[in-house]
Amino acid sequence: EGPELKSTADRYNSNFVHNRSPKLSALEVRDTFRDRMGWTDRETVALIGGGHTLGRTHGNCNLTGTKWAQAPYNNVGPYFEATPGSLRGPTDGTCGTGAEAGRGKNTVSSGFEGPWTRSPSRWNYDFFDALLSEEWVPAKSPYGADQWHTRNETSKFARTMRLTADVSLVADKIYRPIVEEYAADHAQFDADFADAWFKLVHRSEDHPHKDDLEKDAGVCTSFEFTTLLP
Repeated sequence: EGPELKSTADRYNSNFVHNRSPKLSALEVRDTFRDRMGWTDRETVALIGGGHTLGRTHGNCNLTGTKWAQAPYNNVGPYFEATPGSLRGPTDGTCGTGAEAGRGKNTVSSGFEGPWTRSPSRWNYDFFDALLSEEWVPAKSPYGADQWHTRNETSKFARTMRLTADVSLVADKIYRPIVEEYAADHAQFDADFADAWFKLVHRSEDHPHKDDLEKDAGVCTSFEFTTLLP
């Protein structure tokens, strides 16, 4: 959810539902991506932007007081799997009722709720466009997680959300120019994300160079298996 401002901080606002700090979050993002994993700042922005272009978060239910909110995690609940054999979603029917209980919009995983873009199942450029064009204000998911919504409730992006780490990209003096570049040049974003994604899924400690994985395991993108289908 991101680092919180102390109540004595200059930018602390007691009227906000949370006081997560995008600027401090940017330091954590850089520590994780650059210092620990070796990504450049440019690759970091590309990977976060591309990764948060598709898909959505799931937290459309408040599980406070239920067995699913127990701590420490008891291997049953909203985070990974439902109760074994229940054939239900991650909350095992505690979110919602009837056939949709624990499924679809009633799924709970991370606790954050909502898509990052208006078309989360199609590649698009809302992530950077909305980061720059909207004012993002603190909000709570139904689950109770700290996230961000548009101040303008009638905005075309009003049904989307951002995490503190997302907002950190426009609060940081190094990340922001890259966000601005990608918002203005979608082709450049496409190219940079493609390169970073290839690197992400191909390189590791055992395979540090561009083509090491293919040399070790052979070409792994063959579709020969399709000929085996009846």
